[in-house]
Amino acid sequence: MKSTLADQFEVAAGLASGVSRYAASIGIDAGPIAHACGLDPERFNIIGERVSLDRVCRFMEALAMICGDDQFGLKSAAEFQKGASGPFGYAMMNAATVRDCLVFMGRNLSKISETSICTLEFGPRAAHFEWTYSPLILHRAQFVDLGVAQTFNHLRAFLGDEVSRIRVELERKKPINTNLHKQLLTPLISFGAQVNTLILPAEILGRSNPAADPRLFTMMSQQMEAMPQRNTDAQDPVAAVRLHVAENLSSTTLTLAREAERLGMSSRTLQRRLTEAGTSMQAIVDDCRKEMAGRLLLETNLTLSSIGYKLGFSAPAAFTRSAIRWFGKTPSEVRKHHRKPV
Repeated sequence: MKSTLADQFEVAAGLASGVSRYAASIGIDAGPIAHACGLDPERFNIIGERVSLDRVCRFMEALAMICGDDQFGLKSAAEFQKGASGPFGYAMMNAATVRDCLVFMGRNLSKISETSICTLEFGPRAAHFEWTYSPLILHRAQFVDLGVAQTFNHLRAFLGDEVSRIRVELERKKPINTNLHKQLLTPLISFGAQVNTLILPAEILGRSNPAADPRLFTMMSQQMEAMPQRNTDAQDPVAAVRLHVAENLSSTTLTLAREAERLGMSSRTLQRRLTEAGTSMQAIVDDCRKEMAGRLLLETNLTLSSIGYKLGFSAPAAFTRSAIRWFGKTPSEVRKHHRKPV
């Protein structure tokens, strides 16, 4: 399957380990669906293995659609085997306090599942943990549900039924029935947020974990600390420009000079690197627009004007002209003839 811009973001394969098991428990063979999404389900059980986050999200969304259950991801957390995510999971299980668990998550969540935002702030009344993913990951509701449910399973070891005091804000669309979210997570839950957020009252942060193993927590934390962060900017400036452009197509600041400044190099140096790679700033913007136009037209219900805006076109006619050049069809014709279920 052809690689996409979104494939640059990876996730620990073990996070999908329970998905196939849950699918099997409700009579669905997830193997062919995984393969159709460009995944090898055999890799889900390999500790340390990493796969495309976008493809895992597509895999889960496809399964949710097949079984007609918008809470598929939430339910599949029950089949997740503790420690399947390797050092990350074992550290979470053995943190001494809720605070230690949150600090560990804040430092390492982006390594286990690459995020675009991951922040932790401790205030006098509450701790706020916020995270979200690249805008290139178009469909992630089921994956977010799975991750939140797994986190709550860990926090119950510290808090028991008091996890109901944690407030949750999710960016995913509100499900038709919210009862299961309230039952498995917390009654204090809302949907349609800008980013995903956990809000924990300050008085519960010191609660201890009766099953904690401080030595094991230290060992697993050290393993996670030794895991390098993705650093595309330093390793490949051309790839860094391509990714930044793809994530910010609606911006008016996508110029060679701005990109060079962001990467800490001269415009002449960046131009030389792009030329050596057989591309240019204009070609990168056009390529990214083409790929994202195809995805947004075929995989979302966004209006054509909204898609044009997201792609950085100043007028609908400009979007139409580019679509005809890319696909030989107008945006509406592309959507009509090649539309996938959303």
